[in-house]
Amino acid sequence: MKKNLIISALVLISMSTCAYGAEGYVFSVNNKVNSSVQINTNAPSYDYLKFYDIDAEVISAKLKVFDRKKEKDFIKTLSKKDKENYNYAKKVEKLVQKGRWNELSIKYPNYLPAYLEYYDKYISSNDYAGALLVLNKIQSLDKYNMVISADVLNYAYAMLYYNTYQYSNALRYFKIFEFTKDDGIYSSIGNCYFYVNNYQSAINYYKKIKVPTYTDKEYLFSAYLKMGNIFEANKYAQSLLNENYNFKNLMRVEATTSDDVAKLTYAYKARSLALTEEELVRANAEISALEQKKLEAKVMKLTQFVKVSKWSEFAKQMPENVSVQEISDKQDEFFKTANTYLSKYSGQQLTNAFKSLNEDFTNFVAQKKQEYYQEKQIQAQKELVLEQQRNNLLQQELIEEQRMHNYLEERNLYYNMSRPQPRYW
Repeated sequence: MKKNLIISALVLISMSTCAYGAEGYVFSVNNKVNSSVQINTNAPSYDYLKFYDIDAEVISAKLKVFDRKKEKDFIKTLSKKDKENYNYAKKVEKLVQKGRWNELSIKYPNYLPAYLEYYDKYISSNDYAGALLVLNKIQSLDKYNMVISADVLNYAYAMLYYNTYQYSNALRYFKIFEFTKDDGIYSSIGNCYFYVNNYQSAINYYKKIKVPTYTDKEYLFSAYLKMGNIFEANKYAQSLLNENYNFKNLMRVEATTSDDVAKLTYAYKARSLALTEEELVRANAEISALEQKKLEAKVMKLTQFVKVSKWSEFAKQMPENVSVQEISDKQDEFFKTANTYLSKYSGQQLTNAFKSLNEDFTNFVAQKKQEYYQEKQIQAQKELVLEQQRNNLLQQELIEEQRMHNYLEERNLYYNMSRPQPRYW
């Protein structure tokens, strides 16, 4: 029971801080310091632990801090040996506070409390690669788990490997805790399998979760989609949409729906919730393909031949000066007009109507291109004028500089001529 409680606490702590961090200082046995540094190769560490607040569950250590009076009182209670150890600990702590980790790792290579502080520093800055290197050192110094339990150490390895994208190694450590039947452990194992592309195993572990989180359902959706199981993927897409009605989930449902009418409905709903140009473009791409397919299916049922233009051909010709929103509006106009013509006209009138539609949008594209080229020409002319102005200003500066140079030369010449010339005998 106690072990289960520890693991559950670790899961909560680690899940709340699970993020990728920037690289910081990375410990290396090859780090160099001044050659005058003396190495205390036999310095024990356990004797000094009494002077530290050790949090073994999150692998951290802090030297106990006293004010001057309390420290004096505290020192009085220590034996001679403990006083030496306390002063030794303070000496090491000075290097810790100054961040002189290179020197510390060489001068005190076996001082466990310093490495616990070092590890905590990396975790606090989300530098998991650095923390992993330090954890290896901690494990070698605390090989019998006198300070950090094997469970805590193994779970730390699992999280660090996970956060450094080493999913196969992370999986090996997470599976140590499978016996806990903890939802967080099952989720982590599932994630590791997902990232090594073993989607069926990922699904098997996600299915073991008693109360799946929103994120668990997202992974299940993606795993089923990767496997091509559209039916199961759609079930989770619908579940996600029920929890969070947004663009992303609407597009998930659209992508896993087989009925084109329903797909088009979801695509339009998603577009109405688009918050970025990227989302608007994505939704319009789906809408365009579905509307074009629907339009061509209607034309196929006609008894006459009618050439139907493709909206995508117009869209890809749009120059940069046409906004994403304007393209979206023209797309709607194109399909609305085409569908109106199909329901309103027949025979030659329908042929003429579609010819007119093609001409209208061809002219629109041509007009936008002309506007774009005109804008470019105007911009080029403005830049040319600015360049000419800069050249004129530079020319004026050169003229002024030459004028000043001439003035100084004339003044020096006058000064030299007006001075009495010395006589030599």
